[in-house]
Amino acid sequence: MKKYLLTPGPVEIPEEVRLASQRPLIGHRTSNFSDLFISIQTKLSQLLEVDSPSIILPSSGTGALECLAVNFLSKNDTFISASCGIFGDRFRTIAEKTGAKGIYIDFELGTHIQPEIVRDTVINHPECKVLLLTQNETSTGVINPIKEIIEAIPSSIRPIILVDGVSSIGTMESYPQKWGIDGIATASQKGLMCPPGLGILWISNKGWNYTNERECPSYYFDLKLHRKEFKENNYANPYTPPVTLYFALEKALDIILSNSKETWFKSHRTYSKALAAGVEELGFKLLTSHVKYRSPGVTAIKSDKFEMNLIKDNLSKLGIITAGGQGTLKDKLIRIAHYDDKSWPELSMILSCLYAATNNQIEIKSNFLAKPLEIFMEG
Repeated sequence: MKKYLLTPGPVEIPEEVRLASQRPLIGHRTSNFSDLFISIQTKLSQLLEVDSPSIILPSSGTGALECLAVNFLSKNDTFISASCGIFGDRFRTIAEKTGAKGIYIDFELGTHIQPEIVRDTVINHPECKVLLLTQNETSTGVINPIKEIIEAIPSSIRPIILVDGVSSIGTMESYPQKWGIDGIATASQKGLMCPPGLGILWISNKGWNYTNERECPSYYFDLKLHRKEFKENNYANPYTPPVTLYFALEKALDIILSNSKETWFKSHRTYSKALAAGVEELGFKLLTSHVKYRSPGVTAIKSDKFEMNLIKDNLSKLGIITAGGQGTLKDKLIRIAHYDDKSWPELSMILSCLYAATNNQIEIKSNFLAKPLEIFMEG
């Protein structure tokens, strides 16, 4: 039986990406690899709308976040962390490992980070050097208004702004240079639709100036070592990269940029809205009540009637592999990811399987797919 991997990372990868990853290896100190690296950089710059290269690490998204932490924070530094879920909390835990001291702003699970509260906290703590934010909170299916948060903070007092974009980049607008982000981290296995193994970072001019004055305690994650390898017409890594994943990443970026990234992002928003409408037609609820802040990459659903772990297990038996809740939401949620290029056939199948997973214990209209289809057709 074919299984559909709908967990929020790793995700199903397009066949073209899988085939690209099977190309014969090339040496990572060759001109062929440099050309590949430069091609990827050009496409990442188009996706992020930036005019400087990104750092690519052999790591998971967590490794990319740790890279930000060890380059921007030291013992006894002060940082502010705004969090509305497990992954916002994880970013602050990584930052704590540097010996820095955190000031924490917590928002209720299922809600978004509020710009005014972050602004007031920054104003009240001028000693803060770094602000940590998460764009897409995978544990709750919430997107945070990063642009609005940064705009709310007066430019004269803005700290270094570091963003977890691990589950946002590739699926939604994320424009660090335009928005005033100083460091953003992502990974290959979510919105970029590749196998796990690559961490990707972009650093602003302000961010580079800041790190140049600091000593990084890590060799592997020292951003300055990576930047030294970016020479005119010759890009490399300071150590051996997973070359096959670079082939995959180049192909995935081609897919995202093939029409326009705006079209790609819109298709994910449409799919998310149609899925939300469908699960509500089936009597389930969305964890995030505010439509504007529902993630286009992952949908978190709950129910007052059904045991969600049982629904999740039944879905698995039908070939639909989803994720459960985390932390205090354990056993209370099903998280359905939609990072790759799915369309109406997959959406109608998922909703039909969700109905079947209840063992027909819900009364539904014969046309329960009508509303999601209408949203899907309207785009």
